[in-house]
Formats: sequence, C-alpha cells, structure tokens
Amino acid sequence: MTAMRDASMNTNMHNAFKREILRLRDGLRKADLSDAEATEGLARRYKFFFVTLHQHHQGEDTFLWPNIRPKANPQEIVVLDAMEAEHGALASVLGAIDEDFKTLSANSDKDQIAARLDELRTVLSGHTQHEEREGIPIVQKYLEEDDFKAYVRFSRDGEDASLVLPWVSDGATPTEVASTWGMIPAPVRLFVKPMLTRRYTKFTHECGV
Repeated sequence: MTAMRDASMNTNMHNAFKREILRLRDGLRKADLSDAEATEGLARRYKFFFVTLHQHHQGEDTFLWPNIRPKANPQEIVVLDAMEAEHGALASVLGAIDEDFKTLSANSDKDQIAARLDELRTVLSGHTQHEEREGIPIVQKYLEEDDFKAYVRFSRDGEDASLVLPWVSDGATPTEVASTWGMIPAPVRLFVKPMLTRRYTKFTHECGV
C-alpha cells in the first residue's frame, strides 16, 4: 500500500451522499412548494449535495484515476475505465434533478422528482460499492504521497467545505463519526468540532431540511 492507507473517510462520504438523497426526498415530500422559503431551502440543501458530490468526483477524476493509470495492469485498467464511466452515468442522472431543484415551484411534480432521486440513489449505490470493492484497492496499491496530498487539498477547498465533516457525521454510526472527526488532530478538534457543528446546525435550520 502507498499513500491512501485508510480509506474510511471515502466510505463515510459515500454513505453520507446516500443518506442525503433520502433526506432530500423526505424534505421534498413534506415541503409546501407554494412557499418560497420552503423551495429556497430545499434548493439550497440540494445545491450543497450537488456541489459536494461533484467536488468528490472531480477530485477522483483529477488526482486519483489518472495518476495510477500508468502503473495499472490491464485488468485494473478495466476497473479504472468503469469508475470514470460510472461518474458519467451519475452526471447524466443528476442533470435532470439539478434542473428540478433549480425550478422548484407549486407546479413541480413531486412524484417525478422523488423517482429521479430514487434512481440516483440506485446508481450511486452501485458505483460506490464497485469503487470500494475494486477501485480503492487499486488506488491504495499505486497512489503516491504527493498525489494523495493534492487530492486532500482539493477536497478541502470545496464550496461550503466547512460543512462537510458535521454533514458526514449526521446520521452516521459512532464508528463513522469517530473516524470522520479523527482526521483532525485532537488538540485542534477540541475547538474546531463544536464550531463546525454549530455552522452545520445553522445551515440545516435555514434550509428546513
């Protein structure tokens, strides 16, 4: 193994994305879409999900798959090709949902949007399982330290990045929560965790979801 010795945060992110789809679906079901505040909150919450997912995949497509491809054997190349193709399939599903949430109104078809969210969760679940089972072991086999550090820096520079750790912890298991916050050194975590958690709680309250 090389630079990515612990892939737990990647798995935790995957689980958080899947929980967020259910959270959006539930919020959509309960929302009064004739209420501008409700639609704006849902749209804001969706935007956070969309931007965070895009940042996650862009980081993999930029810093992981291309940097390990030259070292991979033919069987591993097949897996890497599948990872990129699956990202493309997710982007296709997201396209319609993105438009749905940008144009939420009393005229929006809740059932149709919910069905698209269900489809997204199905496609995302298949991809994350494949990545965790076959893609990440290849990353761990070949990825160099400098490339991993660049990936981490990129991941931390995303829009609303300060919300990510408490968001990943929202609804997670105790083990996932511990490994998520364990990314931050203990002395720093003592004051950073409460601050970021308050920020995320405020965001959730403002979105209404």
